[in-house]
Amino acid sequence: MAEHAPPSISTLPSELIHHILTFLPLTDLVRVGLVNHAFLEHSRQDTLYQPFVQSHVPGYEVPKPNGLTWRELFKLHHPYWFIAQNQIWFSDTLHTGKLIVARYDHRLNAIEGYALVAERRQPTFKTWSWNPHAIIHTFNPRIRLDLNAPVIRLDARSYEVAVGDAGHRLTQEVPMNFVDDLPRPNSGIHSQLILTRAWPNQATTRNTPVWPPLTIPSPVRTLNESPSHFRDVAHRPSRISEMSSASFRLRRWMEFSSRPHGISMRVGEDVTTWGTLPAESYTPTPQKPWQGIWCGDYAGHGCEFLVVMQPDEPRPLPERAELVLRAAEREGSVSSGDSWSTAPSVQEEWDADGWDDNDAVPEENMAAGQEATSMGDSISTLHASPIHAPAQLMEDQHNDSDEVIYRGRLEAVKLTGDPNIPRGEYTFIAPEIGPSGLIRVAEEELFKGARIVKSVGHIAARGFRDDDYMTSQLIMISHDRLAQYWETFGHVSFYQRVDLDEFTTI
Repeated sequence: MAEHAPPSISTLPSELIHHILTFLPLTDLVRVGLVNHAFLEHSRQDTLYQPFVQSHVPGYEVPKPNGLTWRELFKLHHPYWFIAQNQIWFSDTLHTGKLIVARYDHRLNAIEGYALVAERRQPTFKTWSWNPHAIIHTFNPRIRLDLNAPVIRLDARSYEVAVGDAGHRLTQEVPMNFVDDLPRPNSGIHSQLILTRAWPNQATTRNTPVWPPLTIPSPVRTLNESPSHFRDVAHRPSRISEMSSASFRLRRWMEFSSRPHGISMRVGEDVTTWGTLPAESYTPTPQKPWQGIWCGDYAGHGCEFLVVMQPDEPRPLPERAELVLRAAEREGSVSSGDSWSTAPSVQEEWDADGWDDNDAVPEENMAAGQEATSMGDSISTLHASPIHAPAQLMEDQHNDSDEVIYRGRLEAVKLTGDPNIPRGEYTFIAPEIGPSGLIRVAEEELFKGARIVKSVGHIAARGFRDDDYMTSQLIMISHDRLAQYWETFGHVSFYQRVDLDEFTTI
């Protein structure tokens, strides 16, 4: 009996072949096109590429630009789609950093990124009946995108004039052309985008200069130190598998030209590395409602942005934070039966020292603070004598939803910073927001019903010198509003959630 060869997939109807190809990732779809001319035509069916474009543009349905097929559109911005897909990007600019929101604009067929900025509105002074000596000012920031000039703009012309080896697109530097259809001027500010090479996680230690920093979760990081100012191609990917999708770099400089002689001069070159956040680390869920991007009031330093996370497997606490927490627990257990000691500052002392920032600490007090902590004393005892909050654990009022929500750690890392606590560093940590971390439930009018838990705040002298932690109290007003009572400073600062949907969609 003659054996019959199994039917070839090529004998299937075209509609069925196309349906099968919709399940393939991009790399496999490209490989299918290498089989023969028939499969090359199947693999180039335009509708197959619409999902690839859409998967990189969250938030809205992308219309196809005029004059381009879906395949041409996807190919144009490949492999830079990850910038629009990740949306939130923060830089390693010294001390201050910068936060941008990236998105694809179908109207311009461009990937753009604009700085997220905030300004403090005129505050009013509030009195806290629980501690009348505390300094409390209202916080209602105006948060917006700075649309005056994009930080990033990648379009067809950008790729066309890319600088570098024309045969290796991944290693090229892509100029940002912020004005369409006009000659690129020699004078002015120039900016070029550079892809980065992923740095192996197994080669990363606490002292390895990488971005994003280790305080922020990231599946991929990049080395962030270069004697050649990142001109060495070893910092750039030679193939897609080497490319970091969690970082990129911007090279910026000022260029002046001499009209009579036609000589240009390049000055002030600077390279910044940008990192992103995994969406699951800042997206709120019913179990983790405080996760998100927040705007904080840092008094003299203005508004700063931070990410608040509720990690399932948190990293070990910083050593200084652990020491301060242990010292405060020992003091509290002796003096007030598991309550958290507080030390409201005197207004005159605050004004005399001139410290108007909640993460700055007078340098003359820094050494004393470290000595006190090492002796087992809470940093909150360095100033006025403490008052003690009554313990109100309210265990009888806990319900099932409370047990799901109020558990684990809350930690906040700065995405933008200041000369005291720079970007990428912790600003506060609440080690346990569950019953073991509960101080009390507020009954006073200002914070009535708010859960108040033990926390530590990060402090340092200017230039991020002698950084340390002090005991503080995190006031959980709502899922969109937090406050931090800095015990030694006698100051309450506020944090407000940023509504990302307002800025990430066109």
